[in-house]
Amino acid sequence: MKSEIFTQFNPAIAKFFKDLEKNNNKNWFDVNRSFYEKEIKEPLKQFVAVMADLFYANDMKYIADSKKSLFRINRDIRFSKNKDPYKTNLGIYFPYSLSQVVDSKPKSIGLYLHFEREQCFIAGGLHMPSPENLRSIRNKLLDDWEEFRKITTNKLFKKEFPEVLAGERLNSAPRGYPKGHPAEEYLLLKEYTVFCSIDDKEFFSPKLPELMVKKGKVLEPFVKFLIDGAE
Repeated sequence: MKSEIFTQFNPAIAKFFKDLEKNNNKNWFDVNRSFYEKEIKEPLKQFVAVMADLFYANDMKYIADSKKSLFRINRDIRFSKNKDPYKTNLGIYFPYSLSQVVDSKPKSIGLYLHFEREQCFIAGGLHMPSPENLRSIRNKLLDDWEEFRKITTNKLFKKEFPEVLAGERLNSAPRGYPKGHPAEEYLLLKEYTVFCSIDDKEFFSPKLPELMVKKGKVLEPFVKFLIDGAE
């Protein structure tokens, strides 16, 4: 991609990752590093810059910043049995509200875009929360569960994020929380995330930034509730 302004991601990225899956080693990556730098790394930065402008223009508090939104392609293999040095997917994360970034919370709440061959998706919420954040959100749910139910059962919300709160959950109410409480189904959750699949064509479309704004707007009441609970 030659332009300094993001237009769309190059569909050849899919082949790059397909080949990387078969040749996940430094020698192959070094030979193909120029493609990664030109067609992946730089366009990712451009995409984040475009999203920063769009979030601002739409008065949305998602933070789009290359240092905070992008992940290194190098895998952390120190404690992993899988010693492949490189990731074969892309992740782009937009935390919601500057206070989360300033406070350096263990896990921020926000909007996430994932590219993996034939496994692209947009997700939002709080994945792998710290024990403190999980406890705070559960405490908020004891009083405000009706508001949370209204948000997560909204027709538009469910249309844009068909997989609502589908993460891991406990078998019974967590210790210290009442059994049979109206919020019990939410108290069982180990994370608070929503998810929608997109196809590769949508990821490589020039309309991807617009799609992210659309999803981000629908997600806002959900992330706001979680942030209020986690603080």
